[in-house]
Amino acid sequence: MRFPIQDLLDQKECYQYLLDILHPDGLACPQGHPLPADQAPHDRQRAPIVKYRCRECGAVYNIFTGTILRGIHYDSCTIVLMLRGFAKGASTQMIADELELDYGTVLKWRHLLQEQAVVPTEEETLPDEEVEADEMYQNAGQKGEEQDDPDDPPRQRANPRRGRGTYEQDRPVIVGTVGRDSDRLQLTIAPDNRNETLVPLVGQQVAEEAILFTDEAYHFQVVAEQVDTHYALNHNQDEFARDPDGDGFHEIHSNTIEGIWVGLRNFLRRFRGVHKDFLPQYVAMYEWAFNLKNVTDDFIRLLLIPDFTLLPT
Repeated sequence: MRFPIQDLLDQKECYQYLLDILHPDGLACPQGHPLPADQAPHDRQRAPIVKYRCRECGAVYNIFTGTILRGIHYDSCTIVLMLRGFAKGASTQMIADELELDYGTVLKWRHLLQEQAVVPTEEETLPDEEVEADEMYQNAGQKGEEQDDPDDPPRQRANPRRGRGTYEQDRPVIVGTVGRDSDRLQLTIAPDNRNETLVPLVGQQVAEEAILFTDEAYHFQVVAEQVDTHYALNHNQDEFARDPDGDGFHEIHSNTIEGIWVGLRNFLRRFRGVHKDFLPQYVAMYEWAFNLKNVTDDFIRLLLIPDFTLLPT
């Protein structure tokens, strides 16, 4: 059942919200000339989304000029609700149905905006003294693409391959590290699970003086050579937590990152399949949601303004 929330929103208030997000220092033309307070709009056909002509350089612009939303034809309320849906992780189909929009167009905007959320984090070192690390293998094929190759037909249901996989096998590797003190999460898509791929990646994210908690996978044993202390749990023998000092507190575990994998799978499941080329976008959105907890103005700016930088906190 759809609820017409769009009818409850005010176009002028949504426009002001977008103006404050995109131009916190005031609207200006593409050349940086500020809009005079007394200047009337040049074109009011889409009011309140109006165009201005710069008095100094003659450029015609609106609040979306120079942003990812340039050229968008939706009204202010629709744009705000679409952004809300993307930030909350609502499925594209749900957003399109509730706003009565074309699914393909909404998906195009989703990918344009989510691409902004993919920031390089593999070289950032977590500040924590205790870090958990693990990898996950996510089914992600070529959703939406026609498969004419008889040797590579489209799958009818999911990916029957179990266990470890690679990007080429439609089971990309997602590498995760999380700090126990900062609660800071870093997720990275890797092409495969070879030691030469995963060891440098995890090693860059964990400080040398940190205590590292992992499972018994061999590549984590190699990473352990780069840190002062490493504890590995043998999941194959149903070991998921250890209490070495007998105080009743099982401090040696990787339950934090294991719980994150559950959350990530639940997040991805609502999209009913993600193309592997776009998987980094969806994983990045989950990472931002985990780290920020709440949608901030700066996060929306990150999605809408090219080259806007925001470090996850």
